[in-house]
Amino acid sequence: MMGTGKSVVVGVSMAGQSEAALIDCQGSILRRCPIRMLRGRAIGATLDPYLRAIEEMLVLARAGQWRVQGIAISLPGSVDEDARRPLSVPMLPALNGFPLCELLETRYTLPARLLVDVDASLLGEYRFGAGQARDARRLLFLTVNAVVGAALAVDGELARPVHSCVGHVSHLLVAASGPRCSCGKRGCINSLVSLDAMQKMVQRALQRGEETTLARRLLDRAIGIPHIIAEEARRGDAVATRIFSEVSRWLSAAMTHYINLLEPDMIILGGETISAYDLLSTAIHTMLQPTSAIATRVEIIPACLGRDAILLGAAAAWRRN
Repeated sequence: MMGTGKSVVVGVSMAGQSEAALIDCQGSILRRCPIRMLRGRAIGATLDPYLRAIEEMLVLARAGQWRVQGIAISLPGSVDEDARRPLSVPMLPALNGFPLCELLETRYTLPARLLVDVDASLLGEYRFGAGQARDARRLLFLTVNAVVGAALAVDGELARPVHSCVGHVSHLLVAASGPRCSCGKRGCINSLVSLDAMQKMVQRALQRGEETTLARRLLDRAIGIPHIIAEEARRGDAVATRIFSEVSRWLSAAMTHYINLLEPDMIILGGETISAYDLLSTAIHTMLQPTSAIATRVEIIPACLGRDAILLGAAAAWRRN
């Protein structure tokens, strides 16, 4: 689709809070619209809200006389890069194995790209966010939400290491024992630092009869779990403070593994848990320092784009220097 104005990309996030956006090459979101995710539907019904959102963005691009470079889709799961189709999308299983790029290119006569959400977030933060003004040759993005994920960029391009621990790393073993994970093992990083793990820490404290203001806050919560726990930790709640101490401990163990394996120059920490970075940063740096000489040279910074990193990663995927 040609136009006389600026170049834009249609970015689509298929994550929990799905949305589509028109994004220019400077990383500005010009237009956006929410998308209602329909779970457990056949492929046609699953895709319909996303296709309608894409078409709405294309109409807006035409009205603005903007040239659309392509469509980039990010999804929570895994991708078959050779076949250019989703491999496994737990939230939307109808997409598993579906030739999504082929459909989009045929339907809209535009090139299409498919990205895993953590890879899109890395590209967004690298080009337009926390990593934009920094000279990091090897950049590791680590995110902590419902699951733990990681992605690596080398010289600004997504790296495809042979190590299976890069990607969705929920089951990276960081402890000899610990809460049992959904995979059946104990000591997986996801069972120690994820949103569900934090909530279970609170539940275990309540079962032991410990006094904490978290019981009422989490029952009537209007914001995310990490935000509530962080607020109470800053107010001196003992349970909340201990939870962030534990999260710092196990996150540091995972980061040590990555640092020794991948030797990044910089690590960007993202996700809901990292919104309380002020409570985590000092403990993480203290725990990392004795682990190796490499760790002392790694710059660790918080992500700054929030959920927009996934959408902005779509623009970054098409951007060429």
